[in-house]
Amino acid sequence: MLRLLHESPALRVAAAFGVGGVSFAVGSLMLARQLSTQDYGLVSLVIGIVSVATVVAPLGVDSAITRHGWLVGSQLRRIALAASLFTAGVTAIIGWTLYALPAFLLICLLVAAAAGGISQVTAAHFQARRQFALSVALMQAPNWALGAAAILTALAGTTASAFPTATLAATGLAIAVVGWRLVTRRTKQAEPLARPQGLWTEAIPLVTVTAASACFLQLERLVIPAAVGINALSLYGVLAALVGSPFRMIQGGTAVTLVPRLREAATIQARWHLLRREAVLLLVVMVAGSALIWLLAPPIAHLILAGRYELSTPLLLATIVSGFLKVVSAFAIATASTLASARSLRLLSVGSWVCLGIGVAASFVASRWGLVGVLYGISFGWLVRCAMATGISLSALRHLTAGR
Repeated sequence: MLRLLHESPALRVAAAFGVGGVSFAVGSLMLARQLSTQDYGLVSLVIGIVSVATVVAPLGVDSAITRHGWLVGSQLRRIALAASLFTAGVTAIIGWTLYALPAFLLICLLVAAAAGGISQVTAAHFQARRQFALSVALMQAPNWALGAAAILTALAGTTASAFPTATLAATGLAIAVVGWRLVTRRTKQAEPLARPQGLWTEAIPLVTVTAASACFLQLERLVIPAAVGINALSLYGVLAALVGSPFRMIQGGTAVTLVPRLREAATIQARWHLLRREAVLLLVVMVAGSALIWLLAPPIAHLILAGRYELSTPLLLATIVSGFLKVVSAFAIATASTLASARSLRLLSVGSWVCLGIGVAASFVASRWGLVGVLYGISFGWLVRCAMATGISLSALRHLTAGR
């Protein structure tokens, strides 16, 4: 089993995600200790909005690159830049209308969303070529940025949200510039003459799926302020750092590595073998990780945060259940995105948004039980999405098996 764990690219990449995840968790806890409850809630909200905008910003161009292994030449780079700038503008408008964020935070949102979209495309270039070290480095750089922002915030002695938010935006812009230059240099000698055919036919259904995934992943941060208040979002930020981060690492490793490996599998049998093996390994790791989280998270939170945030047993259980469902969903969505037909992708897209709506509605209904109720309400939406994506994936695999 240890040998198989070592040989699993998904888990190796998850370990790489883990390094960035530790920085994210430590940075989040430092900010929770340093900032006021209100301001830490605002930082958590900005992180959630930017995380969604980053995934949506290329409008599916990054997903199409990963799916087909297209070269990210000058044409695709220009398209990705225009899409990212457009999405960043929409993100700032949403931040203003839905959350009434201050002007300075809106500017930070605009910069961070555009930079995040560019980084997504450059990371997709290396992911499609299975150069996971560079791809993961670009994806995980924002987590390191949060750790750096927390240290600088502590040194500055500020308790306001503006300083760490500005630091995150500036760092994201620097990361985007580095990734852009790397891809430009590596594609200079092999520029495609025209935009790949069928780009938007592929990209639009894929971005609607990934947008639903991104909204789902950050749904707690987006819903909690409206459902139970910004102070509850501060507590969730601590939960996400200590309890949710390990699941996000595994989820990230699965999403990054499974698509290109399924695409390159030579036979149906090889695909089935890959999926079975990865499923077993992920289950083993999640069970073991949950046990450690259950034992260690409460005393760590009490020690680091000096008793400001207490993690109750119901909150721990709700967050672990949510983490399990997020990993299962990532596994099923990656499989469907690689193997399903265009018609099934459209069904997955529409269904993902329906499941998102179910999660939002359930979270507001369950908000009478506080933060725990909101978490379980959102998890119900995840459960429905897991069932839908698994059904589509199994249908695609059976169709391929029958037609071989």
